[in-house]
Amino acid sequence: MSGRPSETRPSYKHGEGSSSLSALRQREATRELFRNRSFSLLWAGQLLSQIGDQCLLVAVITLLSRLSSSPIAMLIPAISIALPQIAFGLVGGVMADRWNRKRTMICSDLLRGGIVLAILLVRRSSDLWILYLAAAGLALVGVFFYPARNAAIPTIVAPELLISANSFIQGSYIIAMILGPAVAGVMVELWAPGVIIFDSLTFFISALVIAIIYIPSPPAGAVTATAGHSVWEDLKAGLRFILQSRAMRRVLLIAAIATLGIGAIVLLAIPHLKEQLEASGLEYGIAMSMLGVGSVWGGLMVNRLSRRLSTNTIVGGMLALAGVAIIAFAFAPNYIVVLVSITITGMCVVIARGALDTIAQALSPDEMRGRVLAAVNLIVVTATALAESFSALLGHFIGVQVVFAGAGIVTVLAGLAAAVALRGAARLVSARLAVGITHNM
Repeated sequence: MSGRPSETRPSYKHGEGSSSLSALRQREATRELFRNRSFSLLWAGQLLSQIGDQCLLVAVITLLSRLSSSPIAMLIPAISIALPQIAFGLVGGVMADRWNRKRTMICSDLLRGGIVLAILLVRRSSDLWILYLAAAGLALVGVFFYPARNAAIPTIVAPELLISANSFIQGSYIIAMILGPAVAGVMVELWAPGVIIFDSLTFFISALVIAIIYIPSPPAGAVTATAGHSVWEDLKAGLRFILQSRAMRRVLLIAAIATLGIGAIVLLAIPHLKEQLEASGLEYGIAMSMLGVGSVWGGLMVNRLSRRLSTNTIVGGMLALAGVAIIAFAFAPNYIVVLVSITITGMCVVIARGALDTIAQALSPDEMRGRVLAAVNLIVVTATALAESFSALLGHFIGVQVVFAGAGIVTVLAGLAAAVALRGAARLVSARLAVGITHNM
């Protein structure tokens, strides 16, 4: 980067700037975050891209149901998406640390925009292999994009707003889950290929947005330090850092347990509402909308919480509250309780995941941050896949309501464990945020 854009760069040390963020109210702090041109553009580009992904999901399900009646046809894309993330997730983190993160994100989005267009060639059941390869290709390229993005976030926002930034990034995915299917439903009815073209365009737009924002390059010393290393050596170095850091090991464990609890309810929400309250499709849609409302609420609240509570207390409290909300959902006597519990769950998940990401970012030196965050994502992806598989199986044998109650209890226990186990990590995070984390600690 030869120069900086005209935007005001965020302050990376407490006390710098014309006013202290610690004195700002919640709404003012959120405005401060989105006045950061780099973050606001990144967030908007990610939201648009994720809406496109959700639209594509609806289009693919519609296409598969039209071309094949076999359940395996639905299963293969899920496997095609999960396997590259599990097999190459850590490698993607290594490359995020070796390559320029901005260029990595731009190239990844351009590649994904092109891969999506290949799905237009699927016209009959004999063409489904193209769809499966496209799904695998999108997942494979994604393992390079997301570690680079998550590792770059601490370099473009002030430390005081890092938890809020991570929570808004997490919340954008939930918002996309709400808006995407609604947009796709209209587009599929009008012209189904238009959904695929739309998703491709969102990747290209995201690449353009990333190209015009300012993302600092890693320190020169960090680049030269890995220049002579192989990918395998860098991978081992990342794993060694995680294994030697008790705080990071605890973060990964808490993330895994919490994901097992929360992930268990994803596939069973619709059958549970139908079985317990005879809810219609419209009522389920409204409930999902409240999940989005909760995620936005969480993004707005998290900065106030971060000024009053330690990071471990935020993670523990939000996970415990999410677990209680899941149990309330399981035994909800009426639809109002369902809406309240789902709203609370959305809020808690966004705040807890944002806080966990902040801990991982703050504890990782810049030159190793991609690898650490890739490990966190790998844990989440693997735990989600296991939770969805086992919850579907257990729901069949012991009942959906029992699975929901069990998932809530697991999430509560994860919260209690986080409040205690992450105390040391929270103290380290506070110390590192106080001096800025954009460079190696």
